[in-house]
Amino acid sequence: MASTVLAILFGIISYSLVNIGLVLQKKGASSLPKIEKTSFWSNLKNFFTNKFWLIGIFCTNISFVFLAIAMNQGPLSIVSPMQGVGLIVLLAFSFFYLKEKIITWEIIGIITIIAGIVILGVTNSTTETLYTITEINQLFLQTKSIIFLCVFTALVFTSVIFSIVRKYKFASIIFGLGAGTLSGLGAIFTKAYMSAIDFSNFSTTIIFAFKQWIWWLFFLIMVVYNLLSEVSPQIAYQKGKIVLVAPLFAVMALIVPVFGGIIIFSEWSALATWNLVLKIVAIILILSGVTMLSHFNKKPTKTTDQKEEEKETEEEEITTPIAE
Repeated sequence: MASTVLAILFGIISYSLVNIGLVLQKKGASSLPKIEKTSFWSNLKNFFTNKFWLIGIFCTNISFVFLAIAMNQGPLSIVSPMQGVGLIVLLAFSFFYLKEKIITWEIIGIITIIAGIVILGVTNSTTETLYTITEINQLFLQTKSIIFLCVFTALVFTSVIFSIVRKYKFASIIFGLGAGTLSGLGAIFTKAYMSAIDFSNFSTTIIFAFKQWIWWLFFLIMVVYNLLSEVSPQIAYQKGKIVLVAPLFAVMALIVPVFGGIIIFSEWSALATWNLVLKIVAIILILSGVTMLSHFNKKPTKTTDQKEEEKETEEEEITTPIAE
């Protein structure tokens, strides 16, 4: 039970940092020139000299440390729904820092998330299972695991390529969904390499893990997924509004690890029927609350594209002769 509480605590900290970081990244990215029309080195300079984006990227990166500990201490299906609490923290952040008002449906969203998390916590009677590197490898080599990971990865890259080829058509939706999916897949591999480490015997297990090439493979895949999940939103932020991008990211970042835990780690396989039903109800409540709260993240802001279009329109109005 103590490990579950620790998993929930670190999960809340991690997802709080992620959500606050995303808002700050959005604030920074929206003020920069379009990524696809700027050279690689100019993009690096633009992003790494923007203080809001830098603070945001720091928050999202440091969150991985807390997420790794959470994944070691608790199941994916318990840790991932803490995304909902992260959004509640973000609501408080927006209220005190961004001076945004809290409206009725946001309060309903908070109550819905809390209800779901309470149900999820009450129905969790199992302790976290520790696996050896060999056992982790066997779990990921299951046919159902390979299909699950390949399908989600293929969907992300296929849709992104489609959007790029079509001159970033539906970019805010595709890159928002893609970023959330990649973040969720990154969480699954975080679970994989952290599950092999026993904190009660840390020195022995970490040294043993370091000597296993498969552990390093899981670590590398996790890094790649998480890096891609940080790059993708930058394009989505410039192409669309955060009130559209944020819900897509949050929902997929929650759904993918939960189903990953069920399919790959069989986290719900031994549950009684009543327990299973309550967990499903809890996940639905949390997802509903996340969807509602995601809309508050930031009032619709004008993207770089919209600002340039308005500027061009104003210039045309100035240069166009007024008909007599």
